[in-house]
Formats: sequence, C-alpha cells, structure tokens
Amino acid sequence: MKCDICNCTDTYIKEHTHEYIIKGKKIEFISKRRFCKNCNNLVYDSKLDNIASKKAIDIYNKKYGISKDSIIELRKKYNLSQDLFSKIIGCAKKTLVSYENGNSIPNDNYLIILRSLINKPEVIYTLIESNKDKFTDIEYNKIKDRLDYDTILFNDEKFTPSKYNGYTKLNMDKVYNMILCFAESKVLKTKLLKEMFYADFINYKNTGASITGLEYAKLNYGPVPNNYEEIIFKCSLKDLINYDVEFKNDFESHFIEKKAKLNKKIFSEEEYNSICKVKKFFQNYNSSDIVKYSHKEKAFTDTKYFNNISYDYAFDIDI
Repeated sequence: MKCDICNCTDTYIKEHTHEYIIKGKKIEFISKRRFCKNCNNLVYDSKLDNIASKKAIDIYNKKYGISKDSIIELRKKYNLSQDLFSKIIGCAKKTLVSYENGNSIPNDNYLIILRSLINKPEVIYTLIESNKDKFTDIEYNKIKDRLDYDTILFNDEKFTPSKYNGYTKLNMDKVYNMILCFAESKVLKTKLLKEMFYADFINYKNTGASITGLEYAKLNYGPVPNNYEEIIFKCSLKDLINYDVEFKNDFESHFIEKKAKLNKKIFSEEEYNSICKVKKFFQNYNSSDIVKYSHKEKAFTDTKYFNNISYDYAFDIDI
C-alpha cells in the first residue's frame, strides 16, 4: 500500500476519529485506519475503509433509520425468502441484500414501508395485493402458504382476559366459522359484522364468555370487530368466502358469501345456539335496519367513538 501524497510505502494502523455526514446527520465514531509513516496522511486500505464505511451506515441506521438486524428479523418473522420479500416491499433483491448486509441505507420510501410493517405487521397483506402483478402464480401461492396470518395479526402472548374480549382467548377458527355461518347466503359486510357482535355478546350474556374472543369497537356504522378488514381479507385469501363489490348509483356494496364448508363441531352447543338465535332474529333485517338497531344499544350509546366496547353491556341487550 502506497501513500497518494508522498508515494511512501511505509504505513501503520491506528485508531482514528471519523466524521461522516449522512443525509444531513453528523456521524462520529472511532475505528482503525491506515496512515503513512512519512507524512502521516490517510492511506487507502480497502478492508479498513469498508469496515469504517459500514460502521457509519450501521450507526446511522440504528439512530435514524432501521438496523440491518431489524430488517432480517422482520423478513424472517414472515418466513419469507429475500426474493419474495423484496418483491413485496417493491425493491430489487440486490437492494434488500445490501440493506441486510448493512452496506446501504434504505431510502425514504422503503424506510416508511419497513417501519409500517414493524408497527403494523398485517400491512404485509395490503402490500402483497398491491404488488400481486410482480408474482408468478407459484410465488403468490408460496407466499400465502408461508405466512402465518393469525400469529402475525393476533399475538397470543399478548392475551389478557378482560371485559373487552369477553374473558376468552381469541380463536380464529371460531371467527372464520362464525363468518361462514352468517354468510351461508349472500350478506352485506355491514350486516355480517353487526351479527358477529350480537352473537359474541349474547353468548357472553348467557354463559359469561364470548365465542371468539374478538374485541369490538364503536365506529360510525355501529359495533365492529377490531381488525375486521384484515379478518375478511384473510377469509378471502384462505378461499373461505367469495367477496364481491358491487357499484350502483355511486354507492359501493360489499357482499360476502361462504365458499367453504361450515364446521359446526368447533362450537359448543351454547355457542352455536347463540349464533343461530342472532341469525334468526335479524333474518329479515337489511344492513340499514341492523345498523339503526345497534345504534340504540347502550353498548353503542355509552361508548366513545373508536373505543373498545365492554362486554358488560351484553346484559342490556335483549333479542
């Protein structure tokens, strides 16, 4: 190795304080660099220089962006290869490899996507559908097979019995089969979500426990399960339902109809009776009717918008 200033080949290595400016941020750290013994100037050493560069990137990513370890952990959480994950987030595989190796910094667009996935893991399904044209049928099916949606969306480790889940651990199989029961014939999504609310709350009233363990929130059109869009999307993804959107007079109507066979055995006798009771009570109600009906419940009137609804209000329901 030779000094570019004096051409001296006699060099040595010492600790050096670096100052990098990355995206307007000053990054300072100490690492080993090679110097000329004659004039004491920095001498290019590919190995040491690359180590220093990667250290600067690593410090920046940890402080202002997202670390390589977090990206790797995120991808592995979804059980996806670099090929598939890069297509989902919309970058080239070599770009993702560069991020995971700590050789580069995610640009603002990818940083937003990666942070969104960390903060709200179910966003992965929106990205999959948005980039569906980038996958072959084999790749698309492989992604569906590898993703454990229920673990991603509903973390069992976070379960705490409470008045907001009906003191019941979430059971996604019961959620899916409840939907199949109410969607035996074509039903509007709005009506389906209200019927789910009533079934869980009526069962809580009669037995002291909800059927599914779902939490429900107060929205404009009445009580709905938390994460209901993701739940319906997953039902469609699993080929459990047909999901159709119809347009008429500038209005959208979202219809759901069961596609898979209902598994009645998953429910206890009391649970299935609660579902059937709700189904029979509202059989002649349209979506507008059931919305108006739900708006009269204390569960709705006494709860603030966007807040979870306590199952204690089940005792005020009379159907």
